[in-house]
Amino acid sequence: MVYFEIHHPFLISIMASITKRNGKYLVRVRLRGNVRTKTFRTSAEAKAWAAQTEAEITSRALGITPKNQTVGDIIRRYRAEVTPTKRGSRSEDIRLARFLRDPICDIKTSEVMPHHFAEWRDRRLKEVQAPSVARELTTVSAVFNHALREWQTVTDNPISKINRPKHNPSRTRRPTADEIRRICHYLEYDELQVPAMKKQRVALAFLFAIETAMRAGEICGITWQHIDLDRRTVHLPKTKNGNSRDVPLSRRAIALLQKLQPLNLTPAFDLQPEPLSTIFRRTTRALEIDDLHFHDSRREALTRMAKKVNVMDLAKISGHRDIKILLNTYYTPDAASLADLLD
Repeated sequence: MVYFEIHHPFLISIMASITKRNGKYLVRVRLRGNVRTKTFRTSAEAKAWAAQTEAEITSRALGITPKNQTVGDIIRRYRAEVTPTKRGSRSEDIRLARFLRDPICDIKTSEVMPHHFAEWRDRRLKEVQAPSVARELTTVSAVFNHALREWQTVTDNPISKINRPKHNPSRTRRPTADEIRRICHYLEYDELQVPAMKKQRVALAFLFAIETAMRAGEICGITWQHIDLDRRTVHLPKTKNGNSRDVPLSRRAIALLQKLQPLNLTPAFDLQPEPLSTIFRRTTRALEIDDLHFHDSRREALTRMAKKVNVMDLAKISGHRDIKILLNTYYTPDAASLADLLD
């Protein structure tokens, strides 16, 4: 066993040891009770890792970030190590890939300042709407927080010190009956035919979303083992907020699912969220239907359901924890409908 101790000029004492066991080299690096270990095949690899680890520990203890580390470096590491472990990793990966194209990623993390991100925010607001910029800032802020708390390769999160763009008024867009009919016709959906083509199942998913208030990703993940036609429910093992939930199915929703049974697909709709969104977006563009997203089906569904169930049951169906978000974002009745309820 080889022991060696390094004393930094500022009284940081690091103890490292290399032990040979069964033809391999076990390295232990210790600082103030914290220990890191790793096994290598050669002594040279073991010594190199020990030296690198000591340098990292010393830097953290002194509040020093890696010398040449850039904003792009921590984003690339986060994309490789953290993003793949998340639900919705595809969307986050796209946002980070886009951010990496910006010159701000060439700035060293030791030199990047809040004003750099404020300038990026203002540039980006000229290209996309405020909610998109806010989401991108939230994603990159999460990268800095992870690097700060888990990797200790930065000493601060500069994004936490800038103002986020103000959100636009809550979205109220809902598909009209005519738009629903035109979309289904364009996608060649026929109530009397089995939806064998992908585009037909996109139309079916849109109709199913209007009946259930389920998100596109939730619909794409449905498997037959989670569908109980007798109890008229579909079980979602894991949703956007991390919890499971059971969604009640209307008779219309049951009828839509039964159209898929002859295909015996796995998952039931045999769709992925990104291609679904792409097909839907191209369809609305071709039909010149302005500003309609697949997710607007959720607002339509919840507004319809609100006429039949109370707000607490509505939240259980939709999976919302925050009633304010449910009411302000997804429940959008028109005044005439409310007037009819008063009589």
